[in-house]
Amino acid sequence: MLEQSDEVRRRQGGSAGADVVAVLEYPVKSDGLVIAERLVLSSDERRGLEVSVGDSRREIVAPLGFVKRDISSSILGDSLAIRLLTPFQVVHGGEIIRQLESHYLKRVIKRVTETVIESYELAAVNVRLHPLYFLLRWIKAKLALMPSLARLFWWLSAEEGLREKHLSTVMTRLKAALDESSREEEGALQKDGELYALNPSKVMRRHLAGGRPRLKLPFNPQATRVVREPAVAIGALRLLLAEAYPKAHVSLAEMEPEEWAFIKTFHGLQPIASDEPLIEAIKKHLSLEDAEVKLDRKGSILNSTYLLQIYADGSLKEILFVKRYFSWTDVKWVAAKLWAMPLRNFYFSPGTRMSNEVFFLSYLAEKGLRVPRVVYLSWGDKVLVENAIKGYNLTEAWTRERGRIGDSLLEDITVVIGKMLAEVHEQDVVVGDCKPDNFMIAQPSFETWLVDLEQASLKGNKSWDLSELILYMGHYLDPEDAERYASLIARGYLSKGRPEVVEEALDSKYQLAMLPWTPIWTQVWMVRSVERELRR
Repeated sequence: MLEQSDEVRRRQGGSAGADVVAVLEYPVKSDGLVIAERLVLSSDERRGLEVSVGDSRREIVAPLGFVKRDISSSILGDSLAIRLLTPFQVVHGGEIIRQLESHYLKRVIKRVTETVIESYELAAVNVRLHPLYFLLRWIKAKLALMPSLARLFWWLSAEEGLREKHLSTVMTRLKAALDESSREEEGALQKDGELYALNPSKVMRRHLAGGRPRLKLPFNPQATRVVREPAVAIGALRLLLAEAYPKAHVSLAEMEPEEWAFIKTFHGLQPIASDEPLIEAIKKHLSLEDAEVKLDRKGSILNSTYLLQIYADGSLKEILFVKRYFSWTDVKWVAAKLWAMPLRNFYFSPGTRMSNEVFFLSYLAEKGLRVPRVVYLSWGDKVLVENAIKGYNLTEAWTRERGRIGDSLLEDITVVIGKMLAEVHEQDVVVGDCKPDNFMIAQPSFETWLVDLEQASLKGNKSWDLSELILYMGHYLDPEDAERYASLIARGYLSKGRPEVVEEALDSKYQLAMLPWTPIWTQVWMVRSVERELRR
């Protein structure tokens, strides 16, 4: 135990000092020197904050209740509470300090977890976090508001031995809190080896709740209440002025929390943040650093898409589909989607669309459905890399490839795709953008795959999915072929799905939405064929 200061002894020695309930000491940097600083907690709530500075020690005296409020609601922007994230030593009142630390670390974990969900949305289910991520993410946000607080965390950029010593002290406490959170039945985290995953039910509940989280101010609105407490207000001003005048600049340039965040892919974990060029990063992730690549641009209106072929040792090793998400605001095709807006809430943000695709590709794969594998992603560039499906889509099968496939096999494939959509709906997933173009037929196996899940959701209108899959094709086919196609899709869907979904898909509102694309007389033929399937 560290030696107690004269001030602490004075406060503890008699009636005048009986108000000191806890003391902690931690190293800070001032004028290039490391000195000790103490936070003295008083039970006298009438006192304000007091700051005293000596040659080798700095001391802050604060009412315990005020510190608790900073811990629970950031009444002073965490400028007192954040000292519980330093490598402090307990001088007095160990039990009180342990309780304060426990409450604060729970709040840190909760807020950082919420931030990850806000940043990565549904894809947060695939994110894995190193314990250091929680520390750096929290500290970096606070230092953006009060850079002078960096003097508390000088050891993060100190020489290796000193850095490891202090970091080990802090991380031991933080890991214990993270482990406790992961053991809670409805906790925000789950342990995954040495890393932590977000509880999928928490992420999905946020998605189902809808809407964006409210903006959280760095200083809680409760801080305005301090003005009505003169003693505390004066002391708070003293502390803020003292912190706002750093004695020395402390560089924390190496504080990059995203370097400690990872995301799951088919080939294992990859860092979310990477400064490497995309092609080099992909080759490194696949352990094919010396490989040669061939990149071909593919046609796409809404996204920039490419086919990436990787060659090593004279042979083709990988064929990958590369998709970069752009904003839709300047795309003419959006007008058609806006026509259908009353029926379906489309996602426009590149980040949200990428997040959806990452999540649903892994989610449906776990449920046994054929979807591409996520090979690599660049969150900053909004680029997703999947294994390429060699073949053609359902629209091409009914038009360009029909003669080579043959009518019998084509009809079987169409029934299978109708059934596949029902299986997706069985998992309470709505595809959202359910065009026949998004169902691939692999060659030479003729296996059916579902691709392009950027509009998928855990909520929404399943009947819109089915109606779009049926009526969209009518644009390319004559009424007789369109009628046959609609009948086969409905038959496949009804073999696995609910009849009510099919009945709802016949509502005239969906036909009206598809009028800009499919003629009404073709739609009439298609609707009648679906009605016949329902009566079978």
